[in-house]
Amino acid sequence: MLNNYKFPLIFALVYFFSPNGLSSLPNLTLNFILRENLQLTATQLAYFSAITILGWAIKPIWGLISDLFSLWGSKRKSYLILTSLIASLCWLILALTTDYSVWLLLIILTISSFAYAFQDVVTDALMIEVGKKEKRLIDFQSIQWFAVSLAQVITGFAGGLVAEKLRAQTTFGLATIFPLIIAIITLFLLKNIKENPILKFQEFKINFKKLIFNREFILINLFLFLWRFSPSFGAPMFYYQVDVLKFSKLFLGSLSSLGAIGSVLGTVVFYYLAKRIKLKKLIFWSVLLGGLLTFWSLIYLTSWAKANLDLVKFLAIFESLVFGALSIIFFLTILTFAAQKTEANLAGSIFAFFTSIMNLGLMGSNFLGGLLYEKIGLFYLIIVSGITSLFILIFIPFLRIENNN
Repeated sequence: MLNNYKFPLIFALVYFFSPNGLSSLPNLTLNFILRENLQLTATQLAYFSAITILGWAIKPIWGLISDLFSLWGSKRKSYLILTSLIASLCWLILALTTDYSVWLLLIILTISSFAYAFQDVVTDALMIEVGKKEKRLIDFQSIQWFAVSLAQVITGFAGGLVAEKLRAQTTFGLATIFPLIIAIITLFLLKNIKENPILKFQEFKINFKKLIFNREFILINLFLFLWRFSPSFGAPMFYYQVDVLKFSKLFLGSLSSLGAIGSVLGTVVFYYLAKRIKLKKLIFWSVLLGGLLTFWSLIYLTSWAKANLDLVKFLAIFESLVFGALSIIFFLTILTFAAQKTEANLAGSIFAFFTSIMNLGLMGSNFLGGLLYEKIGLFYLIIVSGITSLFILIFIPFLRIENNN
């Protein structure tokens, strides 16, 4: 019986304890250390955030290693265990540190991003190999992100609470446990897993070279990059919420959890929509609505908002719930498209290539957002972000998008 649910369970649990899930518990604590203790400006925080996701931007390297080289006789399971242990060690170092510096946090968090990104690559490669074989890509994607959203419900409320009540070292100590759980789960659930054979380098080279010079492949990557590249106003908005709108740590954590509750509902809605509506139509509406909804944030900058801080909190609650649901639908739509375009025999490298292109876009988005914020301010930054998000609608007619599976 367990064998039938082995893969859905492992995918769900790995994502539940991932940096998108329960391992994001220290994020709010880290933001306040950087803002209050180390006196980083909004622009500096944006740059810091961009650098610490470097491991996610170079995911093809992890995919290449996983596809071509086995570790202790395994090309997925052993890497999943090893990277989980490295991630745990990074949190342990921070838990044992009493005096934080920008450089220490930057180095440790960047190393942990390497470990978590590698962990993500091998999990996704396994998901695509099994998902394409069993025609369950939508099922597995929905299960993974349903688990993430559930974890985010916990980390939202708990993240605000631990940032308010616990010492940073205690919070980092708790985070040490989560990757260890993934290592233990992997060791037992994937005990007798039958993996696809390691590719010979020459065979990989021919297939990969043929793919990356394909016009469609280039167009897909350009679309994925630009989808994430619209300049981010996340760090400046965080400062604005704390300094002007007077959002407390606990309230910010609660908003994160409410957004995650929206995401839980959104993953369920996506599962049913993706089975009934063509993927191309879903992509069009995801890009269009995602771009238009960016402009919603302008309401917080009005004089009305500054004069009605209590009412603004209700608006923020509404936004978190509704936008949380819509955002995960948009994200899963694009992610399913990327998975659909990934060849199973190159699952580690190609899906990692697609997602790293998106992460490079996100990295550039943080840098560009920090740069533009200093030049044009938050109001015009939001407008530019919305316009650039809508711009990629022009790519959709040129994408070859198959029916959902």
